[in-house]
Amino acid sequence: MHNYEFIKNRHDELKSPFHDFAISVVHILPQCSPLLKKGLRQEFYMLNNRCRIKGERVVLNIENPMQDFYGKRINVQAIVGVNGSGKSSLLEIIYRIINNLSCLLSRGKRRNASESLYYVEGLFAEIYYVIDERLARISCLGNKVIFHLMDEKPVVLTAFEGDKVYEEYVLMENFVEWARNNLFYTIVTNYSLQAFNANDYFFEECYKLKIGEKKDEFGDNIWINSLFHKNDGYMTPIVLNPYRDNGVIDMNREHRLTIYRLAEIMIYAEKHQRDFMEGYRLHTISYRFDGSFLDEKFIEENHIAVDKYRNYKVGNNQRNDIGPLILHGYGMGGRLDFNDMVHRTAGMYLIYKTLSIASKYPAYEEFAEIGNLSCFQKHVDGGLQEQIVRLVNAILKDKSHITLKIRQALHFTEALLDGNLQPKDLLNSRFPYGWYMERVAPDKKLRSMRDIQEYLPPSFFTTLIEVDRFVDGRRVNEDPIPIERLSSGERQYLYMFSTYIYHILNLLSIQESHRVKYRRINLVLDEVEICFHPEYQRKFVNELLGYIKRLYMNRNASFNIMIATHSPFILSDIPQCNILYLEDGCVPDTSKFKNPFAANICDILYQSFFLKNGFVGEYARRKINDIIRRLLPNGYFTEKWEEQFNLLMEMIGDPFLRMQLQQLYEDRRNRHAKNRD
Repeated sequence: MHNYEFIKNRHDELKSPFHDFAISVVHILPQCSPLLKKGLRQEFYMLNNRCRIKGERVVLNIENPMQDFYGKRINVQAIVGVNGSGKSSLLEIIYRIINNLSCLLSRGKRRNASESLYYVEGLFAEIYYVIDERLARISCLGNKVIFHLMDEKPVVLTAFEGDKVYEEYVLMENFVEWARNNLFYTIVTNYSLQAFNANDYFFEECYKLKIGEKKDEFGDNIWINSLFHKNDGYMTPIVLNPYRDNGVIDMNREHRLTIYRLAEIMIYAEKHQRDFMEGYRLHTISYRFDGSFLDEKFIEENHIAVDKYRNYKVGNNQRNDIGPLILHGYGMGGRLDFNDMVHRTAGMYLIYKTLSIASKYPAYEEFAEIGNLSCFQKHVDGGLQEQIVRLVNAILKDKSHITLKIRQALHFTEALLDGNLQPKDLLNSRFPYGWYMERVAPDKKLRSMRDIQEYLPPSFFTTLIEVDRFVDGRRVNEDPIPIERLSSGERQYLYMFSTYIYHILNLLSIQESHRVKYRRINLVLDEVEICFHPEYQRKFVNELLGYIKRLYMNRNASFNIMIATHSPFILSDIPQCNILYLEDGCVPDTSKFKNPFAANICDILYQSFFLKNGFVGEYARRKINDIIRRLLPNGYFTEKWEEQFNLLMEMIGDPFLRMQLQQLYEDRRNRHAKNRD
């Protein structure tokens, strides 16, 4: 067994500022399985004008007129077409390519907290993308995945040799810097109930890559399930949102996550005197102690006996098992009173979270043997003691999102032990965010998003967010409005934006040398307009760009934003050169299309969404066409239909259409008058 060779290319040495990033072409090869390409019927799909097709080759266009059009290091593009035109099928080709690449790169690495990745067979397709004026290509060619960056030696990764898994793997230290310079991270959102249903992918052949073993029976292997991964430290360069368990979205879980994420975002917006959501302003964020939070972690998830967990005590000098050693490492040894509910919860949370990090994340693989929550009472010998000390020290040095909740708990616990927080004040009622900050971080301004995250109350507090509604600058609600009482469209708006911000900030928080610091981020927004009023659709692109810029995300990263949409309002923010039109799996002739950027909405509907039967409802269209047929020279038009005509004329809202129908009616009357004469 040997490792893949990752060539240090000239691009590595440039230390690129990540100025230019765009997904440009998807190429589907003829050998691709019909099961995978579905209704897609041609080979090259151009997402923008960064490249051109020359013969059978994709060639980079050096000039980029759209450079910084949407802001520094931001590119926005769209995929449009009617239902069934191939938008989702094309995006899934991209996901499969990234999945197969990820499967090969992660082969041999631990994924305890995430599902195994599965290699999809029968995929022959390529992604072309531009990075800093150079053309990169990821080619999935059945049994192999090849990465090629313009003039550099390709990296070739092999999945199988015959019916056996190929005996090569990638060392993390060889991969990290290469991936940073050459790859990108994809964040996908699709809230459609019909999307990513596991049963839809059941018959796709995919296999787990166990080095040195034969192909397993693909049977129940479903590759898409693994891309809703959690707790892999962003090792796999793609994540699908919202999290689905075999196609099922737990909306209660989504809501809890959203409230947690929104709290930090709304605090940031208020500190900078900005409204996070038009028409609403933050009223208050408050918290309540949840003493049962850890019951779920210890008892329900890890099946630890109730009495073993609830009767566990850490004495002042007790250091013979894992729990006290962990607390001692954090400087809490002998300082917490386990007879007090708040003290005990803080201590047990630090123990739980420390062991959880050790068990889940690839970066902490060396501590995997103690990463089991049931070990919290395990007796410690000399070797194990040293390992726990190293684990706690590694966590304290790690300033990424992985250890964020540990840091939140430590800030809380220090304030508790210093007497700035009193257990009695936390047990009996809610308390506002400002009250908490005065006691935990009294001398800190906390203006950046990362600083705000750092000092939020730990996870064993529940969050309540209340807002006020404003119309024309005047508050219209008598009582504060909990987030839960907002409309489904408003909540969808909050869910979506908080998801993007959360993942992006986590990616940008990665600083360690042993993890990939992705600085190119591909946002895929599929069915983005679900639940959105037209006004929300009209403002969506501008709002998304605003968040990226206001939070300075594009200062240290480049963004490619791919939007699959049916909304003419969204499309009116995107120029024609950045739109891929699809019709029946093919790209139609767009040479006579008007540029949709800032165009009339009706024109966009007609040409971009292929509304060949006009813009009125189908029932109204048929009703009017029926009347027109009867008004024509050979039509059957009785007194009964004259009554119908008069009724329709009162209902029709379009004055031009009304005038035309009236003219037809007058023509018919004149014909009848002549016939009588």
